[in-house]
Amino acid sequence: MKILNFGSCNIDYIYSVSHFVTAGETISSKTMSEHPGGKGLNQSIAAARAGGQVYHAGNIGKDGAMLNELLKNNGVNVGYLNVCDEKTGHAIIQLEGSGENCIIVYPGANDLLNEKQIESAVKQFDKGDICMLQNETPCTDYIIKIAHERGMAVIWNPSPINDKIKLESLKLCDYVIINKTEGKYLSGETEPGKIINELSERYPGLRIVLTLGAEGCIYSDGETNLSQNAYKACAVDTTGAGDTFSGYFVAALSNGKTLKEALRLASAAAAISTEGLGAANSIPLLNETLNRMNSN
Repeated sequence: MKILNFGSCNIDYIYSVSHFVTAGETISSKTMSEHPGGKGLNQSIAAARAGGQVYHAGNIGKDGAMLNELLKNNGVNVGYLNVCDEKTGHAIIQLEGSGENCIIVYPGANDLLNEKQIESAVKQFDKGDICMLQNETPCTDYIIKIAHERGMAVIWNPSPINDKIKLESLKLCDYVIINKTEGKYLSGETEPGKIINELSERYPGLRIVLTLGAEGCIYSDGETNLSQNAYKACAVDTTGAGDTFSGYFVAALSNGKTLKEALRLASAAAAISTEGLGAANSIPLLNETLNRMNSN
């Protein structure tokens, strides 16, 4: 089962700070480092490292050659990744000592994704293949629509959450992967159980994966309910942990794993990813993730 991921590719600039800057304030950064990132790229690498057959669709600028090479070196097919004249998207990340982060994203070339490019990619995939997407590129509702019409399983991680989200698109999704913030936006509720219940009532049959950070994650499709505890980790940077979870979860499904196995694998990988600096660079290999699972 193949995975087609429509998603962003960014260059992340990480600044280590004592606290997040506030209005009118100027602070100094202890260190600055440059890393590959973007929710789409992160999820493609995570899915590939988890053993998935991944194809990445999107756009980078000529300054993004290193991102193209990184995807290829991790086994991702980049035949649907276009190189254009616009600068590659980038993110400015403030990172506190606790591992928490604050992010500003410039979309750049990511914003050039269009319907023609989407159609060209989707028609190369078959019923039963997986279409994975996030919310850092345009045309999300169109991707969901034509992937659904193609018979692909649509798995949407609507992050970062914003007013571009069209809630009716959830009716065409097979899975939605969300955290509590995204769950509140989509449902109007704050408690995990109420988020699940509200979304299940609005979108019958939607398979919901709700991640809860240190509290683990839960799954519900209206009939089956599962929970998975978080794995212990010595977190230094939480950037990309959610992307790691999503990529590993999708790859596990594509390889025929059960939902329980997919949740467990994704949770272990996400925990490991918080122990390194940067997003894509911290995504663990499958053997490392399996070892963490076996040691707990």
